[in-house]
Amino acid sequence: MTVQLAQQILFDKFQREPFHNLYLLNDVQPTTKKYGGTCSDKTLSYLEAAKSAGLDAHLHSARIGGKEIHRLVRLEIDNQRYFADIGNGWPSIYLFPASTPIEYECFGMAYRTQISDGVITVYHRKNGVEKQQMEIDITEKSDTEIRQSIANRFSANITYPFSNQLRFSMIVGQRFLFIRDTRLEIYSDAGYEEISSLNKSDINTDIMTYFRYDISPLESFIVNKKSAHKQRIALSHDQ
Repeated sequence: MTVQLAQQILFDKFQREPFHNLYLLNDVQPTTKKYGGTCSDKTLSYLEAAKSAGLDAHLHSARIGGKEIHRLVRLEIDNQRYFADIGNGWPSIYLFPASTPIEYECFGMAYRTQISDGVITVYHRKNGVEKQQMEIDITEKSDTEIRQSIANRFSANITYPFSNQLRFSMIVGQRFLFIRDTRLEIYSDAGYEEISSLNKSDINTDIMTYFRYDISPLESFIVNKKSAHKQRIALSHDQ
């Protein structure tokens, strides 16, 4: 199995499954991977697809701002270790090798890594400003512990950078689109554009218009989950 296959699956996921925080905003624990989500949801989706393709893939985690709150996938390919970051909201479309620093550009942005003392530090540049994105320990981590952290992610008193405002991003054609509350950021090799007047009360129309993505099945899933949760609470009170 090849790096190219792992990266093709990665790119396909960026195109088909959005990064979003709608589960978090609605306090809904997802039971499906097909509608995307935050890093945990997207990582589990990629892990499943990678394993189905015959890749040697495992759950891993990384630090953002010094906190171990990010999930990604560790891959063993031709006796080399790589990391796939499908879930941080930005288009890291290539694997991060554990043995060799890399640098690449996509959609008018740039990624580069530094490797020191068993840690990969990932840097991301957009609009001319580079910031450290995360730190990845190269040594393997416990799959069981990461799955437990994923299960507890909404109840562990963790404050995420996107806890209170909508986030939604995908690769769409030759562009990368990112909604931040009511602002749409559009990144491409041709430059940066911004639309700052999205309608929060009709965000599904804007998502269909700009992303060509039908959000209604996701919204229905969230409504049904919340309704089922209320019914369980009502039954427990009746008892």
